[in-house]
Amino acid sequence: MTHRTLPWLAALALVGTLQGALANEASNDSPAPDRAARMKRMKAAADVDHDGRLSREEAKKMPRVAQHFDEIDTGKTGYVTKEQVQARAMEMAAEHGGRK
Repeated sequence: MTHRTLPWLAALALVGTLQGALANEASNDSPAPDRAARMKRMKAAADVDHDGRLSREEAKKMPRVAQHFDEIDTGKTGYVTKEQVQARAMEMAAEHGGRK
């Protein structure tokens, strides 16, 4: 794993954790036991060129990132950074928290 991969893993883990928490709270179900393993495989496979960012094509390997790609790509650059993914994850958590 390169030094550029680790920040992505952290950002995507945050997204997965927040999404999992939101989904569990909404459904009151526990996550599937293999969810962590699936997330780990997706994260490792996403940044295939190891440039520290995800293109739209690479993001397809992360369904939630791909689904919200245009929202995350605030600079309309055609790629997302780990900071953008983290920022959107925090926004989603705040939005969800405000609905209670």
